[in-house]
Amino acid sequence: MRFTRRWILAVPLGALLSIGCGSKDPMMAPTSGETEARQTASDELTRHPELVEDGLYEIQTQSQTEVSGVAAAINPLFFWRDIRHVERRYEYAFADTDSTGQPTTAIVTVHKRLAGQFNVVAGDPGSEGFPGDASVVHKPLRDHWVRRVLLKRVERMDGRDRRPWRVVAVSGVEITSRDAQTRLQSIRVQSGDLDTTIANPLAFWRLRRLVHLEPDATVTLTATTSASDDVVILYIRDRRARFHNNGDGTHTITWTVRALEGLWHLGVNALSHDTLFDDEAPYDSQTWILPYVVDPTELAEMAP
Repeated sequence: MRFTRRWILAVPLGALLSIGCGSKDPMMAPTSGETEARQTASDELTRHPELVEDGLYEIQTQSQTEVSGVAAAINPLFFWRDIRHVERRYEYAFADTDSTGQPTTAIVTVHKRLAGQFNVVAGDPGSEGFPGDASVVHKPLRDHWVRRVLLKRVERMDGRDRRPWRVVAVSGVEITSRDAQTRLQSIRVQSGDLDTTIANPLAFWRLRRLVHLEPDATVTLTATTSASDDVVILYIRDRRARFHNNGDGTHTITWTVRALEGLWHLGVNALSHDTLFDDEAPYDSQTWILPYVVDPTELAEMAP
């Protein structure tokens, strides 16, 4: 598949998913066919915000470190992100032009630049860790959030179809802090007969082939990171929980799926040890957010 031209649209926070507006790339203006394709593809994404937004990362929920007796500059009790500015940018790539000059494939890459503070509630080293003895350490936060969406053009039916594009596949989300050294290498998902390992969060999953989980099922996640002392946190809806560190670069947690059918996301956040335990060290983080479906929901590709 050969993609034609690629161009980018920057959108401020207030515009959110209104991605049909903006200035053209002065270096390479799109053709009239691509202008229409961009507008109609944008309209389709606006109809499906659940396939663009993750609904997890920007929620300001505290996470407990649940550690004690660790020799460190500070004794972290809780942490949370305070995201104060979001800048969105949409990058379009079109391919597979038909006989009328219209592209039939589109990949939209969504970028966010997140700015704010990473906050750690720290007790005195060696203390019992009561919040009343705590202080708050603030670290500058600069995160880059990325997700990809694949759309295909659908033939118009008697000229009445006003939705020529359909979402057929989505990637997960990858969020990396500026100058990060911490890296997630893979996430293994096990539940019943399901046993799959994700090594690239930005790879496409067809909507029909997203991970399916049964209501009330037990799920075990194993995350592999680049450092044995990383701290790994699970993000599920309004829940935050720490993985068990196995001491060899792998981290494990088991959780139960809520009996709420639909499309959801789970997040795995790897933080460097010093992000939490050293008040002088910079914030260093990488997060993968993965979509999953709770049965009996079925997502139909290119459904009207």
